[in-house]
Amino acid sequence: MSKLTVESVQRAIDYIEEHLAETLSLEEISRASAMSVPNLYRLFNAVAGHPIKEYIRKRRASEAACLLRQTKLPSVEVGFRCGFDSYQTFVKTFKRLTGLTPGLYRKAEVIYSFERIRLNERMSYLEEREVSERYPDVKVIRLSSIEGIGYLHVADREEGLEEEALLRFQSILAESRIDSSQMRLFGWNVDLEEGAVSPEFGYQLMASYPDDKAVPIPHSELRPVAIPGGTYAITWTPMNHGPQIVAAWNRLLSEWLPLSAFELGEHGFLEEYQQFNGRISRMKLHLPVKRSQGLETIEVVEREALQVIKFQAEGRDSLSRADEAASEWIKRRDLIGDRRFQVLMSGSYGGSPNEGSRHKIWISLPDGYVPAQEDAHLTERLEGGLYACLNIRALGSMEGVLERIYRWLSASPDYMPDEERPWFASYMLDESGMERGTGTFEAMVSAACYVPVMLRNQSKQEEGP
Repeated sequence: MSKLTVESVQRAIDYIEEHLAETLSLEEISRASAMSVPNLYRLFNAVAGHPIKEYIRKRRASEAACLLRQTKLPSVEVGFRCGFDSYQTFVKTFKRLTGLTPGLYRKAEVIYSFERIRLNERMSYLEEREVSERYPDVKVIRLSSIEGIGYLHVADREEGLEEEALLRFQSILAESRIDSSQMRLFGWNVDLEEGAVSPEFGYQLMASYPDDKAVPIPHSELRPVAIPGGTYAITWTPMNHGPQIVAAWNRLLSEWLPLSAFELGEHGFLEEYQQFNGRISRMKLHLPVKRSQGLETIEVVEREALQVIKFQAEGRDSLSRADEAASEWIKRRDLIGDRRFQVLMSGSYGGSPNEGSRHKIWISLPDGYVPAQEDAHLTERLEGGLYACLNIRALGSMEGVLERIYRWLSASPDYMPDEERPWFASYMLDESGMERGTGTFEAMVSAACYVPVMLRNQSKQEEGP
């Protein structure tokens, strides 16, 4: 397709988005895109990948899904607000696209999202069919560089940081008489300079018009900000649901990424706040990625036994609670920065991410270290032996990494899992990246995931004749 054709179709998309809640005619859209109606029909489908009328229906249904979740408006009003000409048409279209009536969708946990197409962000890539079918809500895009106005929010606590920052930013924009309802809103965490008397946390927000229109900076707390762009894996999650946002990030990092054709990139993590009718309805997560070099290989290694301090939690948020307990222990023992104490993580593999989950954080104790008497009940021995090991840049629960290792073991003629010992992951920091001051913290961390194994003939000998 020529650049002129793509630009014409993008103009049609932009016009649709500006008038999505109104009555739309193909004649009006064709005039806005400088195409005849027959060409609009043909080229829109060829370039955007959807027939134009179906694109409008899917976008309206997607925005209706947001209003159903974020407001208590009656379903009939939601339908009319999103541009459907009758309640019957709304219900019929919504059920066809989501599989649920508007009323049932409000109570369900599934998310229906069909986002506005930006043709300059599309990219083609090869992905295994199993991965694409298993994660249909994860897409990979190429985000162009974006310039806008930004606000850096600083607080002495991390909890509620993003919400506070967003409220303050919206207030500043309103005071400055800047209409942010048609702007793209991005946010990302910022590592502040060390040396402060008390810890400080930063969250950067940026607002930009879709057509890169310049925005004045009339407020002292606003600054010009730019996003350099890059390749991102994206997915969507409801707004104002902290546990679901954390779970969505973990799903991208720990499940999709290790199974995909990509690896973690060094550009920053982004959160995009998506609006409809001036209200933030959902969040789009941008995970920085790059095409995998295919260098990670699974090898079998032998490890010695370790004496460890154990911190365990079960149920919802078990990993974060176990990690918090371990961090508190390290602080109380004044061991921050002591590299002799390695942090390991393990947990239930393949279980429910909510009530059925269980996670452990172990802190390995160096030779000669004598635990305090009050820590005696936390001390245990992590057995040594053979382990299948995969070194990879991944964080979180390790679901996708573990799946790769277990698949490898199922095809191995020599090794099989040893169910008597637990798997665990250890994390390593690329200090050269820290010295250079390049990359994000997440991009400089790699994990070694260890699954205990035994020789297949050893298993047969133990079973006996």
